[in-house]
Amino acid sequence: MENKNSKQEQFKDIIKLIESKNYNEAKDRLNKLLDEKQNDFYIYKLLGIISQYSGNLEESIYNFNLSLNLMPKNAGVLYNLGAINRSLNNLEKAKEYFFKTLEVNPNFIDSYINIAQIYEREKKIFDAESHYKKAFSIKKDHTSLNRAYARFLINIGELKKGLSLMYKNYGNIRFGKSNVEIN
Repeated sequence: MENKNSKQEQFKDIIKLIESKNYNEAKDRLNKLLDEKQNDFYIYKLLGIISQYSGNLEESIYNFNLSLNLMPKNAGVLYNLGAINRSLNNLEKAKEYFFKTLEVNPNFIDSYINIAQIYEREKKIFDAESHYKKAFSIKKDHTSLNRAYARFLINIGELKKGLSLMYKNYGNIRFGKSNVEIN
């Protein structure tokens, strides 16, 4: 029992290191834990997060895939792999991971948002709007969903609706000669 608690405490300490952006120390501690016990899902997941935050996306993909080998139906890891692939402009692979995320957790709103944004980028407006609507059916007052949908509406020419939704989510919007102020 004490060993379990000490491991939990170690993970708490490592998460604090990650939150304070002390990635090297966190990575060293995780690697030390790996030396003690191979094939730990959570260790690989945290190593993937550290690599992602550090900008080492290939290493991040590698670590997230190791964690998926141990727990194939983890929505958070699947989502992170989708986000990384999207940032690498591997849009088909990104969509694949976002859809897998939704298979595991159909209420994962950020996956719907990302799929919609990819469809929008691909000029598949109907598909994009469909995924925004699916996300709204889960939660209407989700801030990043409302903001993404407002941008979508503006991009497809629905200025009045989009600006109204932006105002509702961002507050007062003023358009200056060279910038936009949001209060």
